[in-house]
Amino acid sequence: MVTFRLRTNDDQVVEISEEALRQSITLRSMVEGTDMEDGSMEIPLGEVDGDTTKKIVEWCEHHKKDPAPEPEVHETGPRPSAPPFDMPSWDRQFLNKDKLSIPEMAKLITAANYLEVTWLYKFCCKRIFIDYIKDRPVAQLKEMFQPSDLIIQD
Repeated sequence: MVTFRLRTNDDQVVEISEEALRQSITLRSMVEGTDMEDGSMEIPLGEVDGDTTKKIVEWCEHHKKDPAPEPEVHETGPRPSAPPFDMPSWDRQFLNKDKLSIPEMAKLITAANYLEVTWLYKFCCKRIFIDYIKDRPVAQLKEMFQPSDLIIQD
């Protein structure tokens, strides 16, 4: 079985199986038709840190037998609302708010979007909505998502 080495922006190396790598549209397109198909080269992930990469690899390894996602086609004009979907229990546990802080979840959702791990991205969005946004007043959301120690400079 071929494994690939992912080099993170904090210089960690994380291994991922070929089957699990297929869950990322970005990584899959990077290795298809190149010398990297044999797993001999490292894939640089300049936008993702080591801890976040490990979480993504864990998710991909669990879902490696699932069908590989296809790139979404973005059409112009009004889009119909997305159909509702159920999140499997393993994914609910994996993304449990008691296990992931808001900053960790933000890193995970950004990395899942960057690497095009489609279902992980959708599950993260759903968890953020369910755990942090749904039925909360705007004032509470502003306080929760705008840390007081964040200083914006012009």
